Amino acid sequence: TIVLTIDRNIQKLCEKALGDRLGSVVVLKPATGEILALVSYPYYDPNIFYTSRESEELRRISLDPNSPFLNRAIRSAYAPASTFKVIMTAAVLEEGAFPPDQKITCEGNILVGNRVFNCHKKSGHGPLDLAGALAESCDVYFWTIGRRYLGVETIADYARRFGFGELTGIDLPGEVRGLVPTPQWKENTYHSRWVGGDTVNMSIGQGYLEVTPLQLADMAAMVVNSGTIMKPHILKEIRDPVTGELVESVEPEILHTMTLRPETFQTIRENMRGVITRGTANVVITTKAVESAGKTGTGEVGLEDRW
Repeated sequence: TIVLTIDRNIQKLCEKALGDRLGSVVVLKPATGEILALVSYPYYDPNIFYTSRESEELRRISLDPNSPFLNRAIRSAYAPASTFKVIMTAAVLEEGAFPPDQKITCEGNILVGNRVFNCHKKSGHGPLDLAGALAESCDVYFWTIGRRYLGVETIADYARRFGFGELTGIDLPGEVRGLVPTPQWKENTYHSRWVGGDTVNMSIGQGYLEVTPLQLADMAAMVVNSGTIMKPHILKEIRDPVTGELVESVEPEILHTMTLRPETFQTIRENMRGVITRGTANVVITTKAVESAGKTGTGEVGLEDRW
């Protein structure tokens, strides 16, 4: 008899919140790595394998273009979009690359080479410091920081330090690594050189960068834990099916650590709190029951006015 870490109430709440939208929800306990909810939609009823409807249902699910068999939380990697600005914030603070209280003026776009990159707020955000840029999710600020003050190698280094591009080791099959691109990777894969546009794309979590929803949950956990990611797991314990006696218990295990100055993590947490109180999540998360923090992200699909 197995006992899971899944909290049924949280799981049901997440299923309801996601609804019939393609995607996934991960709820992770940072202190232990326990998965409290893991939702992927569309899903299927595993009981079909034990009923007379097996062949009919299997055929329907197998032919479904939305791929119900795909666990999107661990087997699909996406552009993390503006959630990646949390890692950019860490790099700016830890490297001392740019004064966090100095402002960069967003006029709605920047020119890189012969291409204009438009911020999500086309009229521009005006002058913003680091905390304001994260709260408002200003693309121009982080494009400028990434291209002029950090560079692709530093950005890629911090992405890997936060666990991107590596397996989380969750006790489920089929997990993918995602991708942290570099100039060498692009040269080997596409036989073309890395350009400025690649750096600005990566600076806001776009371009070739690919991350699983579980890796994003681990990124947030690292901020909460000030540099430690616990190995995520859904198995809590195994018990004898007859006596109920405990046979095996899963203990928390450190997966990955990163050493940054304590004040760096504290500032990141404060800035992520600002996303809720005065930023892009202000109209979404309105509860006063607890003080929450986070970061929004909306991935572009490459077509004008499509997100």
